[in-house]
Amino acid sequence: MKKIIIAISSAMLLATSAFSMDIRPSIGISGSMGVYAATGTEKNFNNAGSAVDETTDEHGAFVAEYGSIFLEASLNDVISVGVDYVPMDFETPQNVSQENESNEKKVSARFDDLTTVYAKLNIPLGGTYVKFGYSKVDVTPKTNGGSGNTYSNDSTDGLTVGLGYNHELAGGVAVRLEVTGTDFSDVKSNNGQTNKTEIIVKDMIGARGTLSIVKSF
Repeated sequence: MKKIIIAISSAMLLATSAFSMDIRPSIGISGSMGVYAATGTEKNFNNAGSAVDETTDEHGAFVAEYGSIFLEASLNDVISVGVDYVPMDFETPQNVSQENESNEKKVSARFDDLTTVYAKLNIPLGGTYVKFGYSKVDVTPKTNGGSGNTYSNDSTDGLTVGLGYNHELAGGVAVRLEVTGTDFSDVKSNNGQTNKTEIIVKDMIGARGTLSIVKSF
């Protein structure tokens, strides 16, 4: 991921040296609908914690709606850089095991502080642009029932790419519509016991459709 960030930064520096600088700050608010999918693996270890007794894999997807705010700086007519922040959390649906039994357990995950740092590149097709960025979000496992053990928190990050359209209105106001996709890194959590239960979320991807209102100064 560090190599990707360096590559994006290098491309921006090379591009800005080729165009005159005309920095314009912007602020915006967005409403998004995101679709996320992943594979979850639960590993149950033996009493000594030295071997896995049972492994369960499940695939799932969910939809989340949330708002965000962003700050952006236009470096010239082609390149802008910005940061987008989601101030609200969103959750996966609950997964229920041992349903209707005395040890029934419900597990879900909460996502907080989804933040994306990006570069926006205008292309010569009206208001069309492409976006390249890096996204990071904190992941908090939530359990209800079962052993009552708690699971460690983690975070996940990944490369974000997207395509959008910017329509200029009057007074420096614009409306944007864009679609982005992110390939997230794996998340791992366990309950901290010797005969531990370990949960791994892998192959996590997300697609996000966003409508934004932007004010440039």
